[in-house]
Amino acid sequence: MKISLISIISLCLISCAPAKSSYFGEESWVGLTESGAEISFSKLEKEEIALNVYSPDCVPCWKEIPALNLLYAEIESQFPSKALYMVVDPYQIVPDISDDRPFGEVYQLAKQRMEIEIKNRKIQVPIVFMKPPFRVKEGGLITGTPETMLFVTKPMRLYYNFLGSISEQASADVIRKDAKFNFFRYQFGMESL
Repeated sequence: MKISLISIISLCLISCAPAKSSYFGEESWVGLTESGAEISFSKLEKEEIALNVYSPDCVPCWKEIPALNLLYAEIESQFPSKALYMVVDPYQIVPDISDDRPFGEVYQLAKQRMEIEIKNRKIQVPIVFMKPPFRVKEGGLITGTPETMLFVTKPMRLYYNFLGSISEQASADVIRKDAKFNFFRYQFGMESL
């Protein structure tokens, strides 16, 4: 009797245990591309997604662009089950904007600012303008820039968070030798250490 009671309780606990899931609301993260297409990251047909959080006011973000461009080219050509996006919080990158302004209006202003960034800084990584509840702010998941989050999908779940630049080197040869760059590649399943 005691064994069957333990078995029943064990089965109940196992069947009632929560599945791997999101704890930061990233399942609901949605954004708009430069062309206005909506992207829901949890619905992308990718196994892993890297989201690099960028701000035009962040000098380490600028310095990181050559490394991100290099990673993006490699992912696109060799890793079809993975994706890298540069994401921005429109409410953070548009100066003197209040949180109560409509997203569509803020998106247009943020898009204008990022068009200049793309041209001047030669950004090749696709940019996504994140809708609320995504925010870069104190007390949230993302508190600053640059930051790169690695997610598995189905369900979308954060598994690693890089704070700071992946590399601030400018030359592709030097970037490829950078320990932090190679650690990112290892964590994202692009090579073994």
